[in-house]
Amino acid sequence: MTDEPDAHGPADTADTQGQDRWAAVPRVADISGTRAAPQPVAGQAQRPRRRLGRRAVVGLVAGGAAVVLLLVAGVVGWSVGTDAHSADRPVRAFLDDLSGGRVDSALRDAGIQHGRSDVLLTDAAYAKVKDRVTGYRITGVQRDGDTATVGAYLTQAGRQVPATFTLDQTGTDWGVFPVWTLQAPRLGAVEVAVQGPPKATVTVSGQRTTTSASGTATLKALPGSYEVGVDGGTWFTADAQTATVRGFGDTASSPVTLTTALTEAGQQAATQAVEAWVDGCIASTSTTPDGCSFYAYGENPANTYTNQKWTLDARPTVSVAGWETKGWLVTTSSYGSATYTADFTGPAGSGTATAGPINVNASGYVTGFSDSGATFVSAVGNGSSDSGS
Repeated sequence: MTDEPDAHGPADTADTQGQDRWAAVPRVADISGTRAAPQPVAGQAQRPRRRLGRRAVVGLVAGGAAVVLLLVAGVVGWSVGTDAHSADRPVRAFLDDLSGGRVDSALRDAGIQHGRSDVLLTDAAYAKVKDRVTGYRITGVQRDGDTATVGAYLTQAGRQVPATFTLDQTGTDWGVFPVWTLQAPRLGAVEVAVQGPPKATVTVSGQRTTTSASGTATLKALPGSYEVGVDGGTWFTADAQTATVRGFGDTASSPVTLTTALTEAGQQAATQAVEAWVDGCIASTSTTPDGCSFYAYGENPANTYTNQKWTLDARPTVSVAGWETKGWLVTTSSYGSATYTADFTGPAGSGTATAGPINVNASGYVTGFSDSGATFVSAVGNGSSDSGS
């Protein structure tokens, strides 16, 4: 045996001493404030530490994200709902349809009442109108309780035309957002006066209507320019005019007056009507033909008259001018003449009585036309402006 220490003895001692020295050093947790993990008690089984599973972690993250999304969605939903229920929305819908030519839809959405006589308030009629509304710009919204006022500028014929719309709150959606209903805008009108026969047919942008007994017609109209004419058939005509309606409200067009004039066929028919009137008067056997401008007098009540008749010695010459209050004016350029004769018997004997020649005045009015021609009315009844004989 050698004097060298055992390979394991001294080493074991040194290690044991070293362990004792390290055991005296304070633990990190004691001097740093960190809570140390509990040490297992000798002879007691150590309980395994529970760790969150991946699925739970994902669930927590997803839940947090969902809350954030709900908050964002709530804010966005409120903003969208508020915008969708703003008072100008019905106005925009109305003007979008109008500028797009969808008249039926526009009138329905705005609650504008119209009937069959409103011939200009259709898609087809508005398609022929010039200077229609082609765009718009909302300028402001003012709310006063359950009423809102929306201001706008309409683009019409390159001009900005102001317009104001009124809306009523008629309820709420989900008890939160107001529901607005557009009050029917007051429409403009095309007003027409025809210097011609009453009940004349007029055309407004291709649509037909009839004037009243006073010769006028008024048609509800949307913003635009309307070509107005008269349909006098082959008898009379008038130069076309334009009626312009700007925007809404009390915006009737300036009254359009159509001054009629006879066509060549109308002039010829008027002359024929005068001649027919003269012939009718001459055909009478009465000394005072009804509705005629000439007459005879001086009969002896003691005599008996037979074979009474008028003879036209010369026809009057007439000219037809423009429309007056009662019709197209007919004036006599040169008088005609007529003679009245009758056989008589009486206390003094028998013979032939003669009156004339008497002026035939054919002044009067052509009041209208029918399929059979013109209608003439004398302005001189029973020779009131003639001397007679």
